[in-house]
Amino acid sequence: MPASLSSPEPSAAEVTLVVRTVRIEEPVDLLGHIPADVSGAWLRHGQGVVARGTAWSVQTAGAHRFAAAGAAFQGVAARARVDDEVRTRMSGLIALGSFSYADGSERPSRLVVPRALLGVHDGEAFLTVVGVDEEPVMPRSWRDLFGSTPAASDLPAELEVEADHTPDEYQSLVQQAVAEIREGRAEKVVLSERTTVTAPQRLEPALLLAGLAHDYPSTWVYHLDDVIGASPEMLAQTQEGRIFSRALAGTRPVADDGELDEVDRRAFRTDAKELSEHAFAVDSVVDRLEGLAEDLDVSPAPFVLRLPGLEHLASDVSARLREGVTSLDVAARLHPSAAVSGTPRDRADEIIARLEPRDRGGYASPVGWLDAAGDGQWAIALRMAHLHGDSTVTLQAGGGLVAASDPVSEHAETLAKCRPMLRALRRSTPRTGEVDTSRISRTLGA
Repeated sequence: MPASLSSPEPSAAEVTLVVRTVRIEEPVDLLGHIPADVSGAWLRHGQGVVARGTAWSVQTAGAHRFAAAGAAFQGVAARARVDDEVRTRMSGLIALGSFSYADGSERPSRLVVPRALLGVHDGEAFLTVVGVDEEPVMPRSWRDLFGSTPAASDLPAELEVEADHTPDEYQSLVQQAVAEIREGRAEKVVLSERTTVTAPQRLEPALLLAGLAHDYPSTWVYHLDDVIGASPEMLAQTQEGRIFSRALAGTRPVADDGELDEVDRRAFRTDAKELSEHAFAVDSVVDRLEGLAEDLDVSPAPFVLRLPGLEHLASDVSARLREGVTSLDVAARLHPSAAVSGTPRDRADEIIARLEPRDRGGYASPVGWLDAAGDGQWAIALRMAHLHGDSTVTLQAGGGLVAASDPVSEHAETLAKCRPMLRALRRSTPRTGEVDTSRISRTLGA
């Protein structure tokens, strides 16, 4: 009898993973096949993977959490037996991961090898199934493991929304941070706000993922454990010896999901305050790649990245990786970037710890995946929520502060960054009787 999707997770030192990836000959709409018990996801432009169950995982904490997780995965990857007939991006053995922001976080960081993955890359669909110390049992059809995405309620959910601070209180915190910057204690500080949202009934991660991926297709939509969101910022993407990173800093909220007009966009691109904030973010990426990469190529000037309701200043950085450097190595070196911490990093984090006394958990930290060769993608966990139980989530969003920052504008920016998740939450309660995982779970012996 094969192990069930909900069976205890084995120790990394004891297991041999047996991985089989097969090609799916028919087209697959990933957003239409996110199972109700989805355990992880990575989606962009209708491609990526959705996952069920856990074959292997490792939890780490502290200052060496990235290195410890990477070493554990390399160990299990070295023992794994992999039969991959597709050999494309994200096929074969991969681990999904979510790390915590701070070295001292109470929330553990985690890498997970799912029991089953449904994936699409460059139009090619595949199914990966993982056995633990035995051959995996392949289903008669991929649909036996990945049924249809649950149907959403026709009526938007009535949500109870409560921020940690009133607008005046949050703006006062912004003033305190700006005062410290003007006094020379830091050059930039990224302050964030938490908002607790409670729904009248169960919230479905599958519906949240489908809504986010539909509304924000150019973002990296992610889910693992307690984090879920749609990030516009790629921290570290590696492939075939190259590293790509996208830095975002400088934001303009736009009403009604519209766009800036050309006059306002030109003003945005030349705004001294926004350019200063953006330069810190780019410099932090370039400086921290030293020793890991060579032949850096940086966008000659920031470009405007347009998303519904928000426009950002963005710059792309690419380089050639040194031999043996993995995507997780790069993510660890770049985290936390000036886009989510500040400059200098140590001073900014000290100010954040005083003004933001709650643990950031998985907010603003690396989330993504890596394969057995070390290649992968790690976004920054932004536009996100922490899941708490069946019907409560905590949203978190923030903005970069420099000496010229205005508290009212910064508060408006933080509110605008919560819109994507709030919109998805209002549509994420299922229709009564639509969620039934029993047939899917029985396929792998649950």
